[in-house]
Amino acid sequence: MIGEIDIYKNRDMSISEEEDQSTEWKWSWNDDFLKWLCGYANMDGGILYVGVNDDGYVVGLKDSRTLLESLPNKINDKLGIVASIKIHHADRQGVNIRYGNNVPINISEKLVNKYASGKINSAIVENCADIEVKRYEQTILRLEKETPVYFSQEGRLDYISIAIERYPFAISCDGKYYKRSGSTLRELQGFELQSFLLERAGKTWDSVPVPGVSVEDLDKNALNAFRSKAVKSERMGEQDVAVSDELLLRNLKLYDGNYLTRAAILLFHPDPEQYVTGSYLKIAFFAPAGTYGLNEDADIIYQDDIHGPLIMQTDKAIDVLYTKYFKALISYEKLQRTETYMLPLGIIRELLLNPINHKQYEKGVPIQISVFEDHIELFNVGIWPESIPVDDALYQRHESIPYNPKVADVFYRAGEIESWGRGFLKIRLECEKVKAKLPDLSKTGSGITVKAFACERYLHILNGNKAFDVNKTMKETSFLVDLDGDFITDDDGIPFVMETVREISEDEKEEINKRKAIYEHVLEICSEKLSEREKKQMLSIIEYFETHDEINRATAETICGKGTTTTVGYLNKLIEIKVLQKQKESVATIYRIAEL
Repeated sequence: MIGEIDIYKNRDMSISEEEDQSTEWKWSWNDDFLKWLCGYANMDGGILYVGVNDDGYVVGLKDSRTLLESLPNKINDKLGIVASIKIHHADRQGVNIRYGNNVPINISEKLVNKYASGKINSAIVENCADIEVKRYEQTILRLEKETPVYFSQEGRLDYISIAIERYPFAISCDGKYYKRSGSTLRELQGFELQSFLLERAGKTWDSVPVPGVSVEDLDKNALNAFRSKAVKSERMGEQDVAVSDELLLRNLKLYDGNYLTRAAILLFHPDPEQYVTGSYLKIAFFAPAGTYGLNEDADIIYQDDIHGPLIMQTDKAIDVLYTKYFKALISYEKLQRTETYMLPLGIIRELLLNPINHKQYEKGVPIQISVFEDHIELFNVGIWPESIPVDDALYQRHESIPYNPKVADVFYRAGEIESWGRGFLKIRLECEKVKAKLPDLSKTGSGITVKAFACERYLHILNGNKAFDVNKTMKETSFLVDLDGDFITDDDGIPFVMETVREISEDEKEEINKRKAIYEHVLEICSEKLSEREKKQMLSIIEYFETHDEINRATAETICGKGTTTTVGYLNKLIEIKVLQKQKESVATIYRIAEL
């Protein structure tokens, strides 16, 4: 489509046209710009102006009529699309179609824009006696040679606009596919290209058929588990699920012709990783530094992988998390025993179901669940929909845009998820009940991370019952043992620990207050008689005496992470300032808190 428009002197130029994801400005035509037009067609469309510099000044075209006539065929031959191409005219130099009459001073004062607008050229420089102007002479000569300003025979400056609409199917240029990303052009490759081609073909990744797999290869237990969940949720009736496995799957739209889809394999195959790499969950526990000797915060203490049909992975993961990873902190209110977990089941289930349904399985990276003492992090390789916020508005009802709609539909029918974007709203309501901070969500180029924080009561108990009266309760730690008296451990040999909070007696209360007074006295002496450097060096040893009356050299070496000579030096310094006193035992030297 070709048209012609004139720009007159009295044209209102107050409205600017910003260069963004849908607008681009080029001084002259180059066939490489066909890639930009391809990028427009594959995104939301856009306009390419030719004969206009980057800041919007019209600089004209050498042979605008020839270009106007050749471009439609060139675009059609290379891209297979139709563009709306129009020629425009500016009747003088200095016309700016980007900013109109409101060109910012920092734009208009650029040397290249002074040249484009006719304020400076080689003749002006040559006849100017100003030394400041003379020093631009070579630059102006280069601009005139490499990027001349062209006037038509009518004395006007012509420029062309090429408008491209968004196309519902994929557009390629020389066999390659491009898209606009911000104000840059990017070639689509690999998984991104696959996803783009599927989307433009009206398909999703999980709807692609998989040859060589039959319904007999699927896990019967997984299929029956779905039947039970679907009936229990009342989203399918008994008569709907009381059919053959094949008919059930066809009714769930998990067939493509005679082939099972990727969604069916993920959901119900006993080993979906045969067909989809990374279709499992990884769970790891990270203990606070020093919990297991010299471990750091980043050290994995133990870990598990959750494999099998996707429809069963959530239940398996929850079972492992609550039996092995989440510590149930025990407290008593009078005679009533209470177990408090980091977060209630409802929150954890929603946090797990979100990445399972939205993950980019084609990337081959498992969902990663990192458990810490006071929070949990879930990482998922996925794309966050641009239309859904990541701030507090996320916790309101919003549109539901599952990346894997066929997988999500099965989870919906099983009663696991909602179909109205209410997952994070449910998380917010659960957090309000247990007084937990709302989870933080962050998205990067590699994926999405959700960080969920422990509830208020759990944190109070974890931090030494700071929310409770220390004169009424006491926390005790013990190791779990079997009937033979041996420690019960996890797969890595780490003993399981149980903590309880119980009421204390008057004698215990007196002992606690005495210990507290002694420790405060130790802190007072150290604060007065140690330098800041010494305090920092000996902090771990000093803090040890908050709960202990004595220490030996080996223990001191372990908790401060230093060698024998350095550690003994620390202990001797504490003797010198009368915090400790040395007492020789039969086989080792013991350092006790000095008598007040």
